[in-house]
Formats: sequence, C-alpha cells, structure tokens
Amino acid sequence: MPLVAFVNSASGGGLGGTLMACLRTHLGRSHVIDLHSCRPGRMPEDVLIKYARDPMVRILACGGDGTCGWILSSLDKVWSTVLCEGGEGSSRRHLHLSKYRDHLPLAIMPLGTGNDLSRQFGWGGTYRSHMKGRGIISSVERSRVTHLDTWRCIIMPLEKLDEEEKQLIPRILAESHATLQMEEDDTLVDSTVRQSPLRQSTAQMLRSLLEDDIPYEDSKSSRRKNTTTGSEPLRQIFDGSFCNYFSLGFDAAMAYCFHHEREKHPEKFSSSLKNKIVYVQKTPYALRAPKLRKRVKVLVNNNEGQLVELKVPKNCRAILVMNIQSYAAGHHLTSKGSPDDALVEVIFVSNIFQAVSTAALSPIMPFLLFKVAAQTNNVCLRTRCPLHCQVDGEPWLQGDGVICIKFHSRKAILEKVIGKMSCGCMGTGMEDDVIN
Repeated sequence: MPLVAFVNSASGGGLGGTLMACLRTHLGRSHVIDLHSCRPGRMPEDVLIKYARDPMVRILACGGDGTCGWILSSLDKVWSTVLCEGGEGSSRRHLHLSKYRDHLPLAIMPLGTGNDLSRQFGWGGTYRSHMKGRGIISSVERSRVTHLDTWRCIIMPLEKLDEEEKQLIPRILAESHATLQMEEDDTLVDSTVRQSPLRQSTAQMLRSLLEDDIPYEDSKSSRRKNTTTGSEPLRQIFDGSFCNYFSLGFDAAMAYCFHHEREKHPEKFSSSLKNKIVYVQKTPYALRAPKLRKRVKVLVNNNEGQLVELKVPKNCRAILVMNIQSYAAGHHLTSKGSPDDALVEVIFVSNIFQAVSTAALSPIMPFLLFKVAAQTNNVCLRTRCPLHCQVDGEPWLQGDGVICIKFHSRKAILEKVIGKMSCGCMGTGMEDDVIN
C-alpha cells in the first residue's frame, strides 16, 4: 500500500529529523517530505496532486496539530485543482467531492504538544519508540478510513489592519479583500481569496454585524464614526480553515503568551514536557481574562437555518467552538458531537478552574461535563474590543470585527486499528462532500 510521509523536522525537539531519516530508509527519499524545507513548487499540494486519483495511497503526517492542519489545507488545493482539470470547478461554487471522498486519507504520528487530532483518532498523545520506522508504517496499513469535518474561519476587521498588525494574524488565515456588493451569481465579489467565494447570505450577515451600533464602551472603535456603509467598496478579510476547535478568551490568552515565548526563547521548548511546563506558567494570564458578556455578541444557526443570538452567560470568560472531542491535550469537556456530523458544539466556560476540574474529574464524574449551549453549522461572533483568539492552537489578538465559522469540507482520515488488518478498501458512502 503506497504511503507518502510529511515530516516537520522542527517538531518533537529535534526528533523530527531523526524520524525523517528512518522513514526514508523504509519508504524511499521521494516518499518522505520535509515540511521545514518546503518552497514554491515543492509544497505538500505539489506532491499530493500526483497521487490524487489513486485510491490506495495513504498519507502520514509527522508533527503536531499544526502540521496536520497544513496537510489538510493542502488537500483543499489538490481537490480544487483536480476538479478544475475535469471542468467542474470553473463554473460551480460547490465542489462535490464524493468521487474522491476516501482518497488520500491521513494518518498521524504525534510530535507536537497537545496532539488533540492524533488522540481523537487513536494515534496517541505522545511519540513512542515503537512508532519509528516499520512500526508506524504497519499501523497505517492496518488503519480504518473514517472522516473529519473541516471548518472555514472568516475574519473581517472593523478597521483595516496595518502591516505590523497583520503580522500577528496566524498564517493559516490568509489575507484577501472583498467588496461588499453583490453580483448576479449571488456571491460576494472576491478576486483574491483562496477559499471559495462568500455567499450572499454570509456577506450580508458580516456587513450587518459590522454595522452593529452597540459597541463595547471601552472599544476604541466606538469613538469613531462607523464607516461600514454601502459606499465603502473594499473590505479586508482573513480567511482559512481549521479542524479541531476555535476559542476566544482565557485559554486563547494562554496560547498567545506561550506562542510568543516560544518565538522569543526557542531553547525552552526542546520537548513536549518542557512545552507543557511553560504552558502552566502562563496560567496567571488566564486568571486576568475579562468577562465576555458585554465584549462579544454570539449568533448561531438554529434548526431552521435562521441566525439567532446566543446569550453569553454573565461570568463567561471563554467561548469554545468544538469540532472534535479532544481538547487541550486529550481532555473531554462534553460528551456530545462527532468529528463528521457537520456540526460544532458551542461551550461557555466561566474560568480556568472550572475547565481544569471538568477535564480532570469528568471521566469518573460525567455530570461535571459542560452543557453545550448550541450545536450548529454556523457561528458568528461580533467582537467589540481586543480579545485573544485561537484556531487549532494558532493564537492572535482580535480587535473590533466579525468572526464567522461555517462548514467547509469533509476529509478522509485514518483511525488506528489494534489487532486486525484493514482490507485497504475505500468507503462506499453516497453523500456528497462540499467545499463552502
């Protein structure tokens, strides 16, 4: 069974480089790609496009959740290219992927800190010596094909960001610009965005939220004249996708501090254990996190597909939008949801102590699990002051603006199987998968 491995040689405190050499011994140099050395013409999508039509090829991502997200985003580009070559992508806004829904399934070797996606599908939370070389290859061959939803995250700032501010936005959220006028094809005019165009309903919703005339009283933008009118032709947009979770509040503040500490002192982050120690040291930032009720407006789609406001609890200090059940290094906060149900779970958290106690005790005390405020396919947040956010562990400081989270696509992923062989067959599901 053909296997293509992508290794982040910078992951695992230098372990990635050793694993890359070992895998090349078993798979051959051309089948093991170093993500740390990617360049134009040698990006993951440039490699994977050659195997897109082969239903037997499998992918191994060696790294953390960020590495997995990179490969999954690359697959979006692969399928868009394949469908355009077939004459399907140029005239259709919805890319139906049922023909390729089980092609290029992804397995994971965990080399990151949290490794939540790896935990979700049975690949473990940390690297073990038995995973090296032939061991992981055999596990991939035995694994079972299942599916994972990915979600589109669209950010529209109220005020245009300057070059310095743009550098603080995660690279997985690419910048583009879109006009706020509608064309006859019912889509938002958008010539540079890498994702598919925004639908009219999404564009109108973003505009109406930006024109919200009840800003937070301390917001700098509340003292400015609202410029979000129909006369403004161009809007700055940051657009990308994620597969694990989005959060806003105290946990994102901790991730933000951790991220900047790692950039400033990379020598402190030579192992997963050291990473977790530094993370714990950032707890005081969580304790100082503000209440969100007057700072964020939350809207979700109800069962009828209507966008309705979700009341933020008085003491809420974090808002989580969960696609998978594994959160913050393998903890489960709720029993609801599935990675492939086209729904996310919205959870409100009061403080870090509530989150820690739930994570620690819920396996033996299920009643401590968080109540899910909503299960939905569309979440919109209107932020009225600077707040910390993150998607799959990639943090940034969000100013006044709108964040929209909507279903994006469904990817094939491999679930580890213990003690039995996979037949290597692809699934036979008939439903269409769509890139929105």
